[in-house]
Amino acid sequence: MSLKSRCGSHNLKYGGLYYCVKMVRTYKRKSARGAFVGDTLQQALNALKEGMSLKKAATTYNIPRSTLRRHRDARVRYPGIVRLGSFEPVLNADFENELANQIQLMERALFGLTTVDVRRLAFELATKMKLPNKFSKESKMAGTDWLKGFMTRQPQLSLRTPQPTSLSRAIGFNRPKVEVFYEVYKCALEKQQFAPNAIWNMDESGITNVQKPVRIIATKGQRQIGKMTSAERGTTVTVICAMSAAGSYIPPMLIFPRKRMAEGLMRGAPVGAVGAVSDSGWTDSSLFVSWLKHFVAHTRCSKNNPQLVIMDGHNSHKSLCAIDYARENGITLVILPPHCTHKLQPLDRSFFKSVKSNYNRAADNWMTSNPGKRITVFDMAEIFCKAYDRSASVEKAKNGFETTGLWPFDDQKFTDDDFLAAGLTDEPLPEPSTASEGIALLNLV
Repeated sequence: MSLKSRCGSHNLKYGGLYYCVKMVRTYKRKSARGAFVGDTLQQALNALKEGMSLKKAATTYNIPRSTLRRHRDARVRYPGIVRLGSFEPVLNADFENELANQIQLMERALFGLTTVDVRRLAFELATKMKLPNKFSKESKMAGTDWLKGFMTRQPQLSLRTPQPTSLSRAIGFNRPKVEVFYEVYKCALEKQQFAPNAIWNMDESGITNVQKPVRIIATKGQRQIGKMTSAERGTTVTVICAMSAAGSYIPPMLIFPRKRMAEGLMRGAPVGAVGAVSDSGWTDSSLFVSWLKHFVAHTRCSKNNPQLVIMDGHNSHKSLCAIDYARENGITLVILPPHCTHKLQPLDRSFFKSVKSNYNRAADNWMTSNPGKRITVFDMAEIFCKAYDRSASVEKAKNGFETTGLWPFDDQKFTDDDFLAAGLTDEPLPEPSTASEGIALLNLV
């Protein structure tokens, strides 16, 4: 009898004939053999150490004697993974756990490993430790079957699509800068004793009239499929949103790329929303002052009812007109450190991703319901309203402030692992004296 391996199957020669036996990679257990792990097994092993006989322990804890004997004699190399026959992982549990730790460390440093990287690293580790293995010496990588088993034995790991993070953000988010920001922010909280319903985060984002098609059911085997979009290049409309640590929202402001405000642009917009125009479609210093007036109208902000607004350091936010208006109306402005909004801004952490996803789906549904038509700037407010109403929940607002440590206040929210990426770059960390640059607008208000 001879055995040959070919493409995941085995050709078995018996009696002059070849029989093709398909190997099942997703085999499911049909017995409980080797499944005696956990507290019961540990109690039985402890009883054996205390002098109980093997037979009595097997009867008392209802575990086969052969299983107890195998664990007692240390013939199980993996905690919770019992060796049956000749099959066992190439790398032992300690090495696999260390490999998993290295994978998570690289993930936190923003240098995540791909599946090919992990397979290559496993080969190098097995070779360095002189562990017997059947890894390919040609490709110098572990096999895909090993990777699948490794992922099964490490349930804390999964295959994810990373979010692009620029080098500037990796460098900018460092401990000295974040500590200075928390000091400024804490000073503002203690000075006015702000309640959560008086702490706000404001930011801008853009929406477009060209949606990204969602997945569809299509013909299997078709090399390329398509779905109708409004255009190839879209028009961007800026939306200014604000939410509080208590879970409330200020109706958004929509800024259209036009010379004059036209009737119909705000058709179907969220209740209480306001519209504006600019040449580029983005905000400027005068539009920011307009938003501050919109904010005062909804919060009834005054020197007797002060409010705190956390925002990024965009140039439009730091004009003299905006600062004067904020001072006159009891608004305390706190600027986030440069290149740190992806970690410190509540809207970025919990809201904008959701509202953009819902907007894209709503735009896709609009195209399906209006075949042959384009999404124009006159349709965008109505589509955005559906996404905004679905995303603007109390939970998202509270979670955004909590994950950033802004409310409840927690200046220890970020650990050394969160600042790991900044330490792996060639750029030097800022000195405490210079880390406050661009943060302390507070003392001007």
